Amino acid sequence: MTQYWIPLALLTVVAMAFVLVPLWRLRKRESALQLHIREEKNREIFAERQKELEQEVRDGTIAAEDYQRLVSELQRAFLTDMQGLQALQAAPPRRVATLLWVPLVLALLIPVAATVLYRYKGSAPDLQLPALMKEVGEAQDKDAQAAALDKLATFLAERMQRRPKDLQNGYMLGTLYLGLDRPSEAITAFRHMLDNMKPNQDRATVLGQLAQAQFMQANGTLIAEAQNAGSEGLALAISAETQAAMDEALALNPNEQSVMGIYAVQAYFKRDYLAALKYWRRQLSDLQPGSADAQTLRQRITAIEANLPEELKAAAQGARLSVVINIAPELAGKVSDDMKLFVYAKDPAMRMPIVAQNLEVPSFPFTITLDNSMSMTGTQLESAPQLVVGARLSRSGTAIAKAGDLETLSAPIVLKDQSGPLTLTINSIVP
Repeated sequence: MTQYWIPLALLTVVAMAFVLVPLWRLRKRESALQLHIREEKNREIFAERQKELEQEVRDGTIAAEDYQRLVSELQRAFLTDMQGLQALQAAPPRRVATLLWVPLVLALLIPVAATVLYRYKGSAPDLQLPALMKEVGEAQDKDAQAAALDKLATFLAERMQRRPKDLQNGYMLGTLYLGLDRPSEAITAFRHMLDNMKPNQDRATVLGQLAQAQFMQANGTLIAEAQNAGSEGLALAISAETQAAMDEALALNPNEQSVMGIYAVQAYFKRDYLAALKYWRRQLSDLQPGSADAQTLRQRITAIEANLPEELKAAAQGARLSVVINIAPELAGKVSDDMKLFVYAKDPAMRMPIVAQNLEVPSFPFTITLDNSMSMTGTQLESAPQLVVGARLSRSGTAIAKAGDLETLSAPIVLKDQSGPLTLTINSIVP
């Protein structure tokens, strides 16, 4: 933390200089001005008193010899006062010097008080976080990493005590506890967060993490033993409390990651692979396409699909939609072999297609069957309440529509109500 305090101290000194130097100069000018005023006042008083004595001599009020004595005394008093004022110019009065110490003491106390408040009431302890994160990243082995993670967890727990409404810190702490296989502490952290959250997507995520922590607390040992033994067929328990958290999360986000993961793991260990695939695909649909998590999950899905018995592989593909595509007669002359045919199905409320295929230009009419194996994100066709199906002949060969492409788009359909093939006719030109 030295790298933070040294610049802070230097900045404090500079800031104090901006205040104290002008103040010291002002005090010095004010002191000189006051001394000059007192000198002028002494001269005026001396001159007035001398005139008064001269007038008294003329009026006969005092004798000539008394006049000389009084004038001498007046001159001595005047010289004494002037010498005293000159001495003050070399050494300012004690009162002025005392006044100079007041802003100096305040200038010193303010940064000290601010530093103390910042250390104990502010965010000064947060300056340790980068160093702790660096220590975790630089750990050379599992033991060192575990020790670094424990230190990080202790820091985040103390931080939550200081800043109980810091949701980001609470979430980081809860997920860290889960990674350290400390589900009971994770439960405490997530419950604390939920006390300060409104119903939204973020709350759904925290509810999912809470359910996962509760599920791991109840079944973690059993799952670990089964994985080590390579066995399945386990009946994993979901408590009423865990189910309540899962239900609330799904009401906010139907594809909430952690909840889908719990259902998938439960189905997998029951050897219900089709159900596990269904939940993992829904989980995949909520991930960023191309992310590391999405790639890992997609590899898991592919591996399980490859090992399914033949009688289950067809069922694993899920819903299918047969589409017959034709070209309007007036546009047939605009079709060329260098075009690409893009066929896709999407949720009308979403921008990205659920499934899509890229084909060479076929002979029309052309029939294609869309299924979940063509999914772009892992989302299943049956997960959308409605679908729109489109076909586009692209001149550029890219999936993005451009001027001059030939296309068509169906009206919204409900997949389960579609008993036969859907017929599409490419009949418009992209402007």
